[in-house]
This record gives sequence, structure tokens and C-alpha cells, in this order.
Amino acid sequence: MFSKSVFIYSYNEQKNIENTVNEVILAIKHSNIKKYEIIIVDDDSNDNTFKIAKNLQKKNNNIIVKKNIINLGVGGAIKTGLSNAKLNKVISIPGDNCHKNTEIAKLISIKDDYDLILTYYSNPEIRSFLRTLFTKIYTPFLNFIFGLNLPYYNGLAVYKRLTIQDIKIYTNSFTWQIEVLLKLFKTKKIDYILIPTILEDRIEGKSKAFSLKNSLFVFFSILRLFFLRFFLNKKK
Repeated sequence: MFSKSVFIYSYNEQKNIENTVNEVILAIKHSNIKKYEIIIVDDDSNDNTFKIAKNLQKKNNNIIVKKNIINLGVGGAIKTGLSNAKLNKVISIPGDNCHKNTEIAKLISIKDDYDLILTYYSNPEIRSFLRTLFTKIYTPFLNFIFGLNLPYYNGLAVYKRLTIQDIKIYTNSFTWQIEVLLKLFKTKKIDYILIPTILEDRIEGKSKAFSLKNSLFVFFSILRLFFLRFFLNKKK
């Protein structure tokens, strides 16, 4: 039970990927996890992210590196990680080095066999005013249209691999976890807990979350999920 597949998704994170991996390794060490794998997924970066990841792989036999041949987006990169994961519990970490080892360890060190460990940020004010305002509107809106009551949809989460391996994820956008959570809570009986975590400010690079391309993908993904919920309610 106490084995972890950690996949780190990255796109143009050459300045952050090594530090992110180091934080994950520290978290694994502090959690006394003996059996683990770190799957770095490079989402067709056009910088040196893939090269750095391959060099990290040479130093640690538990590191696996995958590269998408085209840029798929966050959801697409995470699906690549999921398809290659082999251990009992899985967690995805963004390659932006915004989650310190103590916060990651807080999640992966939990030994109870939950289907899902879901998180929310206890310091949302660290983000820009616009993004904080968006989250305050976005989360209640999602709860309303999907009939759920979650404090956050896009935080770190630890899944039991067998619980989600049969879930078909269609979206490649930032809404991938919204789709997973909707399908989990509407079709299965989930044993889960909520854990607060602390988010660190990004030091290098810029977030890709609010690009026009990603915003359009998010809009259409939520629209599709809105109509899908009727089918899921009937299925349940």
C-alpha cells in the first residue's frame, strides 16, 4: 500500500524542473517511502527541460522521463503520467517548484488507504489579485453546476491508482482534475479526506494558466462536463 508514483508535468520549466524533482525526493525521503517512481513528463517543451530531466534520470534509477511529441496541455501531460504509473498511489506535481517538500510529504506520508486525498491552499492570497478573485468565483460556480461541495478543484491530490485507472479523461486542459473529481463523486463511493497545503510563489518563469488558449480549452471543457453530469447522475 505504501508505494507512490509521482509524476511531474512540465512545459518550458528548465529553471524549475531540477528543484521540483529535488523537493519530491526530499519529501519521499522524509516520508520513509522505499518503493517509488518519479515520472517526469515533458509536454514538448522548446527549452532544455527534457535534457535536464534526462540528466536527472541518470542519477536516480527511480526516475522515468517521458516526452509528448506535441504539446497536449496539463491534462494531456498528466494522462501520459497516469498511463505509465505502476504503483498503488499516484500524485501529480507541477514542475514550477511551487510546492515544498514539507507540503508534499504531508500528503504522501499518509498511510491510511484512502481512495483520494484532496487538498486546498490555505494561503491563496499568495497568488495575484486577479487569480485569487477568479478562484473565489470559479470554485462556488463549479460546486453549483455540478452539485458538489469541494473547497478547491485544482490542488494537489493523491489517488489510489485502481480507483481512477478505469476513468476515461477526455480533457487535455487545466480542467482534467475537475473531470476526474466529477466522475469519481458521481459514479463511485469515495473514501477521501481534505488536507490544507501551502503554496509557494513561483520564482522563475510565468504561469501558463491564464493564456487565451488555455482559457478557451477550460471554457469548452466545463461546458461539456456540465452536460455530462446529467448522464453521470443517471448512472449513479
